[in-house]
Amino acid sequence: MRKRTVLLLTLILALTWACGKSGNGDLTANAAANGQTAATKSKPVNPAGKASPGAKGPGGQPQLDALPVNVETVSRQSLNAYLVLNGIVEPERKVEIFSRLSAYVKEIVKEEGAYVKENDVLAILDDTEIGISHEQARIALEQAKLSMDESEKNLARSQELFKKELISEQEYQTAEAANKQRLLDFRNREEVSKDLELQLNWTKIRSLAEGFVTERLIEVGSRVTSNQKVYTIEDFKPLLIRVFVPTSDALRLKTGLSANVATEILKGEVFKGTVTLINPRIDVQTGTIKVTVEAYDDTLRLKPGMFVEVRIATGKKDNVLVIPRKAILYKQGKTYVFLLKGNLASQQEITLGLTEEDLAEVAAGIAEGDVIISVGVENLKDGQPVTVLK
Repeated sequence: MRKRTVLLLTLILALTWACGKSGNGDLTANAAANGQTAATKSKPVNPAGKASPGAKGPGGQPQLDALPVNVETVSRQSLNAYLVLNGIVEPERKVEIFSRLSAYVKEIVKEEGAYVKENDVLAILDDTEIGISHEQARIALEQAKLSMDESEKNLARSQELFKKELISEQEYQTAEAANKQRLLDFRNREEVSKDLELQLNWTKIRSLAEGFVTERLIEVGSRVTSNQKVYTIEDFKPLLIRVFVPTSDALRLKTGLSANVATEILKGEVFKGTVTLINPRIDVQTGTIKVTVEAYDDTLRLKPGMFVEVRIATGKKDNVLVIPRKAILYKQGKTYVFLLKGNLASQQEITLGLTEEDLAEVAAGIAEGDVIISVGVENLKDGQPVTVLK
């Protein structure tokens, strides 16, 4: 009896616990459903003036953010037409100096970089051997002159005796032949002396032109041979730049046109030049014409061997529409600019004319007084809002 009572109580407790757990689950589900409804009703709204990601403007197109830009007004001014070419600076004249005899180098007078005038001594060769030979030749010449003078006196005396028939014709002819022999001997000695004097002078190697020593190829104590190259002299006033111009452009050139010469090595410096020579012959392989430009630089900062850019002025246009080149966009072979209309960027196709450094002529597409976007055009799209920076 007691056992049945215990089993009955246990069964009642188990049923009561099961019913309580089922009720709590229903309450939790109902609370979650009610919370979701409330959250849906209280969804926050984006602040005014900011487009959320993926937001679309009127017409269903994506709304673009405003980009900061700078603007300029289209105006008129004068532009120069330039032909831009590249070349290498060369000296106006390059003279190579050669030794005229074989001898040892005694002294170096002028080093590389020295400025010399024509006939200045560059180096001195040892003249000991030639000096001795020259002195011997001088003595022999004096002896030959004495013999010649004596022979002339003998011939004059023989001539007087022959007129008086005091000597025979054969004796007179002998005296005459001896005089001629002495005269020939004197002239031969004279030429030898002159040759040795010339060689003695050649021991002083001299400059054959005015300019700068750009190469010295001998050392003190070394022996040079006849016709050996020993120095190079270059004249830097003026400097020359030889450029090769396409035939179509060369037809616009003429001697006397002004040119500007610049190099990356000397940034910011521009040297004046002039077109001096235009080759009349066309190179059949390249279709170009060689044009020589003279450049002037008293400071000697522009040097032979420098790679330079040559800008030859071929013409000038006055009162043309001008815009900065940085405002121009190139797309699919066409040129565009962005006009400022209200607070929007409007893409406009244009036709270009002359270009001069940072400026370009506009032949068609925009008008004087139009406002174009000059900075910030790289990422702009047609119709995009912009903010003009002050």
